[in-house]
Amino acid sequence: MAVKEDILKFMSSRPETEAIIGYGSGVNAQYGQGNRKVQIDLIVVVDNLKKWHLENIKKNPKDYSFSGKLFFKHASNDKLRSGGRITYMTYIPFEGHEYKIGTIEKKDFIDDLKNWSTFYISGRMQKPILVVKASKDINLAIEYNRFAGLLVTALLLGEGEYDEEYFYSILAGLSYIGDTRMGIAENPDKIMNIVKGSFDFYQETYGSHFDIKDGKIKVKKEKTDKLPDDLKEFLETYQGNIGDGIREFLVNKNKSYSLDQTIKGLFTTGLVKSVKYVHQKLKRKRKK
Repeated sequence: MAVKEDILKFMSSRPETEAIIGYGSGVNAQYGQGNRKVQIDLIVVVDNLKKWHLENIKKNPKDYSFSGKLFFKHASNDKLRSGGRITYMTYIPFEGHEYKIGTIEKKDFIDDLKNWSTFYISGRMQKPILVVKASKDINLAIEYNRFAGLLVTALLLGEGEYDEEYFYSILAGLSYIGDTRMGIAENPDKIMNIVKGSFDFYQETYGSHFDIKDGKIKVKKEKTDKLPDDLKEFLETYQGNIGDGIREFLVNKNKSYSLDQTIKGLFTTGLVKSVKYVHQKLKRKRKK
């Protein structure tokens, strides 16, 4: 795959990583995207955020805005891990492409996928991704997180038969429930565009877990004992039906951490690149 080779070449001049994962429309084209060129989004898993960025600033100073350099040099490692535990840099040019790098420590990456402690990374990892490099424990965490997303979708919908595309759209939309960016900068058709553009991925990854006949998924009654720990603990004290409890949990997570990451992005990517990023999203939204 050409994009995988491009990513490996781009990352070869950067410090050592635990994992490299591509996601978003730059890796898996969305429905209606056409020939529009977009950033290649990467999640880069590292051992220590502060150490990785200090080394990368020396190797690739142009990856950073002026404010980004100051932030990564002077902020503590705990500060870098605040919010959704990930730090982003955008619009990094390399051989005809632009890259967006999100760096996260391995312990935080695995914790979020297993426990949904922030759900900021978990929701992205349930959608189509390209695993460029990963260890066995990271791959296992990705697989569990997908199972958890499937289980939560089934619990939200309840027993019954559902159109396959509709079921996948609920699954793909988990990370957008309560996200502060939805309805402002994000295209309202984004969820369905993701599903339609990667329908084969959803069928192969999730469809095999169900009885499917004539495009209908048969959902059986599911138990909650295999849910991520943070969600399970939330539901144990929630007063109401399980579907409402799951939605409230996701709203709390997505709203809080999407806002935190937006604010942190002003420091890590700089004001100019942040404004450019939002402007590009608004421009694409207006074209719909």
